[in-house]
Amino acid sequence: MKLCVKDILRITNGELIFNSNVVSEEDINQYEIKDIQFDSRKVTDNSLFVAIPGETVDPHKFIGNVAENTKAVIVEKDIEEILKLCGLNEVPHDVAIIKVNNSLDALQVIGAYYRDYYQGTVIGVTGSVGKTTTREMITETIRSNIDTFSTTGNMNSQIGVPVTISKIFASPSKAAVIEMGISEPGGMDRLAKIVRPNIAVVTIIGQAHIEFLGSKEGIRKEKLRITSQMDESGVLFLNADDPLLFDIKDQTGVKTFTYGTNPEADYVAEDIVYGTDFNTYTFKRGDKKVNVKLSMLGKHNILNSLVAMAVCDYMGLNLEKAAKSLESFQGLRQKTVKSDKGFTIIDDSYNASPDSMKAALNVLRDYRTTGRKIAVLGDMFELGPDSPEFHKEVGEYAASLKSEDGKSVLDELITIGENSLEIHKAALLNTDIKVSHFTDKNEAASYLSDILKSGDVVTLKASNGMKFWEIVDKIS
Repeated sequence: MKLCVKDILRITNGELIFNSNVVSEEDINQYEIKDIQFDSRKVTDNSLFVAIPGETVDPHKFIGNVAENTKAVIVEKDIEEILKLCGLNEVPHDVAIIKVNNSLDALQVIGAYYRDYYQGTVIGVTGSVGKTTTREMITETIRSNIDTFSTTGNMNSQIGVPVTISKIFASPSKAAVIEMGISEPGGMDRLAKIVRPNIAVVTIIGQAHIEFLGSKEGIRKEKLRITSQMDESGVLFLNADDPLLFDIKDQTGVKTFTYGTNPEADYVAEDIVYGTDFNTYTFKRGDKKVNVKLSMLGKHNILNSLVAMAVCDYMGLNLEKAAKSLESFQGLRQKTVKSDKGFTIIDDSYNASPDSMKAALNVLRDYRTTGRKIAVLGDMFELGPDSPEFHKEVGEYAASLKSEDGKSVLDELITIGENSLEIHKAALLNTDIKVSHFTDKNEAASYLSDILKSGDVVTLKASNGMKFWEIVDKIS
């Protein structure tokens, strides 16, 4: 699928501004668009650069530089203001400047236009926790059967989703798996109008973005708007182990399946065995059973893989191929690193919420090791005015976690940051395990390097802004 400047003008109802003594307006209208960029550093000759002002950076000031590398840009500011921002005296030559009312709206309209022409099955994935891993597992299992397109990286936002959709024709595919993340009311409606999923998955309702969405019920309501563009053929998959989702399974307005360890679910994970390198379980749908061997640790990843298998089953794909693909699956988020000194690092440092913190602690609980179990937890962001309570809740959970013999799971809990002091204080009050707190990551990394021994396993978890991967780099 190819678009030219004239197509972009029509789709966005934009106004063309150009300056040239060499090429005509008709020539400029025929400029071909091969990709869409919102990062001025990534534009190439046939990119369409979309200037979307952010909280700290206004990309309109880079238009002069962008014009040296590509032929088409979308702007929302008046040309006089842009020239002033760029320090230019005139409009760059031979560049199509497309003036619209709102750059983000224009980008989303373009994304929706690409979706209009896609004939494959579109699977939308959302939820407070586990979106990316679930997206990747669904992609992996479907791809074991048919050509599949997927979101890459963290391109799940109001900007990332339409840019992702614009790449959907880069290679042939029969299915597309699109991650859909939201942080404010109305966000899912906007994404649903672009993605229009045939199949939707909601992983779990947690406290992520509760600062902006008000309550877990508010988060649930917003996440379920993923079905807002579905017709009678649309299908929704809900996590049956989350009461907030299971309780409304008959109230969604679309055909709904549930999945989980809950025996009342439509798709059930049975006979779960937690191992050091693999977890195993039986996928069950009625009389249909398939053995699954999963390289990712934790019950939450069993659920993530279960819905991937469920989607494949609904699509009529080969489940044995799907299950086989999960054996070698390596997620983008949770990584296990074996140190030369003999200890194991479970790097789960990409992001964090109270639910994912607890899930990370559960992984540590189920991990088999001859040494100590140490958790390193940091600040969680975007939790609103109740943030201290949520951090306290994690500390209490860490302190209460017991192994099968009744002993505390953790040998040591280390917290880092300002907000995580509440985790530290709550754990200190509720357990006799060793508890330490640091305000500086480097000091914490030095401490870990001194204490970690062969056989130990250490889990690291915090919001992305804490940059816990720097600790992983220093101790691994």
